[in-house]
Amino acid sequence: TNTPTPTAEATAVTSPPTQAVTAAPLPATGRDLLFLADGAFRQWNRNTRQIETILPGPDPASRIRDEETRLPHFVGDITGYAMSADGKRAVIARLKSAELIGDPDGASIPQQSFELLFMDMISREMWTLVPQIDNLGAFALSADARQLAFVGTGRDGARPSSPEEPLPEKLYVMPTGGGNPGAIRQIRVCQPICSGLTWHPDNNLLAFSDEVGLWLFNLAASEPEMWLQNGNTAVYTPLDWARNGRYLMLWKSGGEGGSRVVLDVPTRQLADVPNTFAYAEPFPVQTMWLPDDRLYVLRSLSLEGALTPTAELWRIQPENGVVTREEWATLSDQPLGAGGQQYLEDGRFAYVLFALDANPAAGTYILKGMAETPQRVNAVPPVVFAPGDQYALWAADGSGSIIVSGERVYYAPAEGDALYEVTAVLGSDAGQFQWQPEIVVP
Repeated sequence: TNTPTPTAEATAVTSPPTQAVTAAPLPATGRDLLFLADGAFRQWNRNTRQIETILPGPDPASRIRDEETRLPHFVGDITGYAMSADGKRAVIARLKSAELIGDPDGASIPQQSFELLFMDMISREMWTLVPQIDNLGAFALSADARQLAFVGTGRDGARPSSPEEPLPEKLYVMPTGGGNPGAIRQIRVCQPICSGLTWHPDNNLLAFSDEVGLWLFNLAASEPEMWLQNGNTAVYTPLDWARNGRYLMLWKSGGEGGSRVVLDVPTRQLADVPNTFAYAEPFPVQTMWLPDDRLYVLRSLSLEGALTPTAELWRIQPENGVVTREEWATLSDQPLGAGGQQYLEDGRFAYVLFALDANPAAGTYILKGMAETPQRVNAVPPVVFAPGDQYALWAADGSGSIIVSGERVYYAPAEGDALYEVTAVLGSDAGQFQWQPEIVVP
């Protein structure tokens, strides 16, 4: 049913002043927040209300940009991390060496060596999983933290003969052994790169993509199996699995732009998620699997191309030809961009509405159901409508949302008397934010 939703009007409580935070104690949060800043792996600790450094980067004095080489990271930087589903274990990437091959003002390519580390997030003990991986690309940790997949050009320091002939990536998998790693297996020479590394909920199957095809690799097998062929008109890249482990959300790109499709893995049948095409959109359509294997779809644009934010619940079953929009709600009659999609642990829906300028309808929202009136719980600063310039990340317990606008970072608690700008207290180049789950220590 279509349920036009009345816009929740701003009140003094839900349009609080913006307050700059420059020192501890930080605002109260419901969950710990992980992120990278200053080349370090950090955490906003909800108990101490301080920023902790989990794993430091290099000496800050050494992080001086070389304007000639313009390499993306500094040696010693933590460049990425992947978490287990329970938040208790992490795999962390650290840059060991870096140089530029070729002419800084002409053809050039970075040659970088990384290590992959395994950390127990409770004890903070750490082990080396992979002492060297050249030009690390994507890496993915299984939900149970027992399997790691990673991509790089090699493990022996081999260099390309010239910038015009980069080495192909290779895809590796290995058991982490809880820090006592097992054998590393190379399962594919990528054509030329592998992307979309996505572990199945059962932790025994890896989906990934390269130019040749969409691949599935079963840990019990010796090599991956092509599931769909990629070509000039369509390249399929995995995004995420449904809870049932049967449906796999894919990004289908072809030339400029792309859209979302659902793959029924057993039958290899595909079904488009309607009206999800995106090309350099400031607010691309967001999708999220629900526990009942329906899709929560958050979109900003109407079929006519107008900014009309809507929330929708879809049932898509490619094997049965079912593509049904079961419920939906218009979130505002204002021209606002929608982002920050989250399905909360208590079954409510959360999102953020962005505006170009001061608009009382912009803000962070919680919606109990598609027939209910949205609850506007905090404000949002005006943003620039540019691709990748702004995004939001709701904590799954509904306690609040991180909002990133350009280089500024805000925290919008669901129950609070302020919108907090926290840019200064996080550190420089803060990014890769991820809320931790509720960690249960037996």
